[in-house]
Amino acid sequence: MTEDRGPAEAKTASSRKASGRSGKATRAIGRPAGKRRIGKEYLVEKTAELLRTVPPEKLSLSLAARHARVHLTLFKYYFQDRTRLLVDVARTLSKEIGDRVAAIESDAKSAPERLAIRIDAMVDFFLVNPFYHRLMVEIIGDETDPLASELISVWMSKTLDIYRSIIDAGVEEGTLRPIDPYFTFLAIMGLCEKFQHASKLIDRGQAPSGETPEQAAAHYKAFVIDMILEGIGASAGGAAARPRRAVGA
Repeated sequence: MTEDRGPAEAKTASSRKASGRSGKATRAIGRPAGKRRIGKEYLVEKTAELLRTVPPEKLSLSLAARHARVHLTLFKYYFQDRTRLLVDVARTLSKEIGDRVAAIESDAKSAPERLAIRIDAMVDFFLVNPFYHRLMVEIIGDETDPLASELISVWMSKTLDIYRSIIDAGVEEGTLRPIDPYFTFLAIMGLCEKFQHASKLIDRGQAPSGETPEQAAAHYKAFVIDMILEGIGASAGGAAARPRRAVGA
């Protein structure tokens, strides 16, 4: 009887080993063992940090994992693919700049002041996150992901609603002309974003001597605010009285 139990026990042990190996294989496509303290927010934060120096089109899950110093399967567990990762990073960054503006802005401020707040915040934001809009463009490129499409749609809808409300308020209070909110947003976005990139060219011996990057940014903000408001601001017998030019004129 003892000899009969021997093979049976060996078979059971063999089954357990096989089961153990199977369990490890299953775990490899989920959360890696020993990573319970690392959550999704941390991975998004580390990826956003990486995207300050690496353009989004060059980002891969492997590169993000190496930067975060975690196993690749942890990124796959939370995000499945790079588009889902980029969507979560973009959503986090959008909320970050939105919260920053909301903390400064209030309904009591005039329309020009609200535009100035946005210009100030956007220049600072792009200095830290120079590839933000390239990130959005990268997400748009994946038309098959519903989360990507939803993010872009909601982001643009909310943004244009904000600019539309600012312009409407400005027209009502007599501080702004009735202009296209979409083009206003594009113009301000482009002006704010380009400072981080173009300033590197100017810095090569062309910037005012002794001026720090922070001082240069402050001067640029003031210049953009002045240029935008002088261009779209209402004035007695001035901009408000000038006829609109036809598109393409």
